[in-house]
Amino acid sequence: MSLPFKERRAQIGVTLIELLVAMAIFAIIAVMAYRSLGSVFQTREQLQTETAKWRDAALFFSRLDNDLSALLDRPIKNADNLAEPALLLRRYPAGPNEATLTFTRAGFADNDGEMAAPQRVGYRLRDGKLELLIWTGLDQAPRATPQVFAALSHVREASWRALHPTQSWQPGWEKIDTNRSAFPLALELSITLDSGEKIVRTFAIRNSGYAS
Repeated sequence: MSLPFKERRAQIGVTLIELLVAMAIFAIIAVMAYRSLGSVFQTREQLQTETAKWRDAALFFSRLDNDLSALLDRPIKNADNLAEPALLLRRYPAGPNEATLTFTRAGFADNDGEMAAPQRVGYRLRDGKLELLIWTGLDQAPRATPQVFAALSHVREASWRALHPTQSWQPGWEKIDTNRSAFPLALELSITLDSGEKIVRTFAIRNSGYAS
């Protein structure tokens, strides 16, 4: 038996209201899901940024530790034909070809185990980057300039200290007494990243024994 016309309209009206309510609920759920998904993407990007930051820092300190482990007691003549000690820690580097920390290291071993020639390398902070400087030779030709590589970016501050045999930390180091080792007992590097974290690493110098 068919329903009267008015009852059929009432049933249709209720169905439309239910549909509108369902659509509203779906829209609310969709908005919540979109926000949750956006939060997931944002969290993932932050994690990727943090991971990259600490990975780059770890690689930088690993490279620095490797360089300092290969120190050689070999003074050099710089591009101005002036003698420089095997390890030089400047308090105030000024020139474009100067580094805060400069030293001589043994060459890298190739795949056949042959050692490459020793290198003169240096580190400095410039324009928010810790830079690695590599000279093509030890005793440098006039007007020789180093190759410069960005070793670590997003660095706000960097400071070095050298541990003197008297157990005192000094902001600079230069060999003075020829009867003693060219190297301090240890070097300390303190850096502050742009994001505010401060990292301090101390590197013991293995061949820093002093003659009595």
